[in-house]
Amino acid sequence: MSALDKIGIRVAPFSHRIVLARFGVDPNLALETKDATSEFFQAIAEYAFDGKMPSVGEAAEASFGGGDQQFIMLIRRVDPAIALAQADAKSGGGADA
Repeated sequence: MSALDKIGIRVAPFSHRIVLARFGVDPNLALETKDATSEFFQAIAEYAFDGKMPSVGEAAEASFGGGDQQFIMLIRRVDPAIALAQADAKSGGGADA
């Protein structure tokens, strides 16, 4: 058994963040975790766009799954100014807040 067999990617139950976790004997009890949300999504984007930086508005699909659980994730590069404005609107922030 490799040491990597004791490492997994999970969603943390309380923070709902994607974490890299190290497990011991109990495969459901993480001994250590590290927030890996940003790295996880960056890796998906790099995979979907084949390592190339896409133009604003360009999209790609990443397919994954097995058996009767098949998924397609659509990833689109957005203009950073638009993404920031949308994030501010969702959080109620912005210049008027």
